[in-house]
Amino acid sequence: MRSDSFFSLFGKISLIFILLGVVSFGAYYFGTKNIPNQNKQTPPPTSQPSSTPTQEVIISTPTPIVDEGSILKQTIKNALVVEHGNQANSLNITVSKIEGGYASGGASEQGGGAMWFAAKINGIWKLVWDGNGVILCSNLTAYPAFPSNLISECWNDKTQQSVKR
Repeated sequence: MRSDSFFSLFGKISLIFILLGVVSFGAYYFGTKNIPNQNKQTPPPTSQPSSTPTQEVIISTPTPIVDEGSILKQTIKNALVVEHGNQANSLNITVSKIEGGYASGGASEQGGGAMWFAAKINGIWKLVWDGNGVILCSNLTAYPAFPSNLISECWNDKTQQSVKR
């Protein structure tokens, strides 16, 4: 093979590749320019209504996060103020456990503290019992589903006996 025919063959092949590259680039460049902007909103066509059923779009809104513990603390404090007077405003209220619509916790100050139990009735927390002594079973008759793991026993004042729940 002569050297001048090699270069002429190499030149021809190079020219073919260059032309293919230019054509490919042109097709790509001009093809992307003619694609409509998908971010642009166009009004719906005003032609005849279609017989295709429309789909309902459901937009979900986030459910607000409720701090049940804070609501419960304030509710218990308010109930203790009603029951024991304004001195209960100085109590530090804690929530030990919330189990469904039932809760337990403590109320304390420098001199000591007490326990409390609450139930959620119609979406509102109610103070069921507070104190340091025994829980009377009669205090729980309005709350028969109160979990026994929160209040495991109570005192039956009629029989004068402790009752396991």
